Amino acid sequence: MTRRFVLAFLALTVFILLVLVVPLGISASNRERDRLTLDLERDARVIGSFAEDTLEGIADEDLQAVADDYADKTGARAVIVDARGRLVGDSDPVEGAGNYRDRPEIADALGGEVAAGTRRSDTLDTDLLYVAVPAASGGEVHGAVRLTYPTTEVDERVQRVWLTLGGVAAVSLMAAGVIAVALARSVTRPLR
Repeated sequence: MTRRFVLAFLALTVFILLVLVVPLGISASNRERDRLTLDLERDARVIGSFAEDTLEGIADEDLQAVADDYADKTGARAVIVDARGRLVGDSDPVEGAGNYRDRPEIADALGGEVAAGTRRSDTLDTDLLYVAVPAASGGEVHGAVRLTYPTTEVDERVQRVWLTLGGVAAVSLMAAGVIAVALARSVTRPLR
């Protein structure tokens, strides 16, 4: 009888933990990915605002230095292109890549749209999170900024969240087991 009481209590605890922990883990995972995407979009907009005058021909800033500086500080790759998709700054230049207009995310940004998502990079053999934004003023697009970041960093954060939740669930289950045994004994002792 004690064993059945303990098993029923633990089964109920496992059910409650699953109902709580799984949605919490999924929500935390999505939040981490969304946060990185929003951070990249914000940074791309800042770089685009800074680069826009140079792309328009009003100023003469070294956009290659801007891309390099951003990459050094964040670990993300920064690509800046003019209105025709020609490369004007790349923190990690690929040999022979002078025009990026055929890249879907760059084409969207040059069309005035923000593009964000993940894609596989066969060159780097990794998945990348990307954001591409137009560098525009007065409704006219003068270029685009694309930032890419390896998803491995986000995947590691997500894994830490799941491990933490798993640890909390394991400790909760052990505590529930101790409580179940104590309750079962206190209930069954008078019956015996």
